[in-house]
Amino acid sequence: MRWAIAVAGGLLVILALIAGAGSRTEKLKQLVIDTLAVRLDSEVELGSFSVDTFPTVHVTGSRLIIRHKGRRDVPPLISVGEFTLDGGLIGLFSRPKRFRTVSLAGLQINIPPEFKQENRMDDSAASAAASAAEGADEGPAAIVVDTLTAVDAALTLIPRRQDKEPRVFAIHHLKMKPLGRAEQMSFEALLTNPIPKGEVKAMGTFGPWHRDDPGGTPVGGRYTFDHVDLSTVKGIGGALTSSGAFDGQLDRIGVKGETETPDFRVNVSANPVALHTRFDAVVDGTDGDTYLNAVSASFLNTALTAEGAIVGAEGVKGRTVRVHVKIDDGKVEDVLRLGIKGSSPVMTGALVLHSDLNLPAGPQDVMDRLELTGEFQVANAHFTDKEVQAKVSNLSERARGLDPDEHSETIASNLRAHFRLARSILNLHDAAFAIPGAVVQTSGTYGLASEALQFDGTVRMKATLSEAAGGGVKSVLLKAIDPLFRRGNVGAVIPIKIRGSRNDPKIGLDFGRTLKRQ
Repeated sequence: MRWAIAVAGGLLVILALIAGAGSRTEKLKQLVIDTLAVRLDSEVELGSFSVDTFPTVHVTGSRLIIRHKGRRDVPPLISVGEFTLDGGLIGLFSRPKRFRTVSLAGLQINIPPEFKQENRMDDSAASAAASAAEGADEGPAAIVVDTLTAVDAALTLIPRRQDKEPRVFAIHHLKMKPLGRAEQMSFEALLTNPIPKGEVKAMGTFGPWHRDDPGGTPVGGRYTFDHVDLSTVKGIGGALTSSGAFDGQLDRIGVKGETETPDFRVNVSANPVALHTRFDAVVDGTDGDTYLNAVSASFLNTALTAEGAIVGAEGVKGRTVRVHVKIDDGKVEDVLRLGIKGSSPVMTGALVLHSDLNLPAGPQDVMDRLELTGEFQVANAHFTDKEVQAKVSNLSERARGLDPDEHSETIASNLRAHFRLARSILNLHDAAFAIPGAVVQTSGTYGLASEALQFDGTVRMKATLSEAAGGGVKSVLLKAIDPLFRRGNVGAVIPIKIRGSRNDPKIGLDFGRTLKRQ
């Protein structure tokens, strides 16, 4: 009899639960709407909603839309195609109501920029609203979920300026816990970065959520950036990996990390080099702008430092890079390997370079967009081509009035110049190429793609033309024209022009300028 009564009682409880499911469904649906509206200070819309209480609590819903109040000018903060909540009966009847898991399908997250209402409240109303908000944030929400999971979601960062393109990240897997306790949440995420394309794994903490200012929400953790294909940025290539840590708030995330690219290359030369970088940056998570506090990089035997910013551009898809680059103790052959075709660099030597780099946003090749302006110095330079180096040594000895046939000295050169690189054309001005006994001063252009040379300048020698001839009949004949090329107390000053290509330069006397000077 006791077993019969117990079974009957249990059936009655189950029937009562089923009979009351309809009323509880509407109450729970409204509780979901009210909880989200209060916790996120949002307008909430919810389509279908049903509750199944046997054998465990199983809640399903669809078309969940959460908007910031008054924000009809941007997409919803959160939208969910379908969701399920699972838990036990005890959790359903507890306060707050507790569920073990929530699973989301079709999750779309849109992070807007900081929003300030145009119609500001007076002081008393603002104080009351702040007090109400603080009270709403105290303690757990009416509904608490232990673990949230989502697959194939999307995160969109909406920029402050309407003419900037939003950044969209495909989130393959997201796990967060707990939700609804007005406390910091832990998360794990796997997503794809759009450009350069690669896989990001991140884990850390997020929140508590700042409902009035999403950009102020705290965030921190560690990340890895793997399988990065730099060829998704036109004009460069290589396989990059990166790891590091981040901390701050959503609109100001401090990031410190390292990158390794064993085969970094610029397409104009296609010569790969191993590139290692360390960086300290601040990222605005609401629009993706990045501010580089300090970057140090090394490749081959050259190290450089940089600082600047990577920001969105008006009316153009992509981002503009503006940084100042310094090389204080580098090798010119390393830089030439990156920017000039061929396996052998034009020259070797110690390099000092200071430059402003500007890479405007756009779909074109990097070298077609890259702009560099600055100055450089190369000390103790030697040309790798033996014939060219022999000509330089010959010029130095003749410029000092020595007979090159009696000397076999290998001459080192010093080079300095101001430069500007734009549209794959290198423009040098006030360039001075110094060797013992002579200084070549020139200005002109060099095409990185065409390798065409077009320079005009002068050669100032310690010796006169007749002295540079090395004696004999030629020296006697040249004495007659020495005055044409003499300037003050120096030896000869010879106008020259350089044409041809890198592999076949043509250096000759500029007769036109010689006659004009007389």
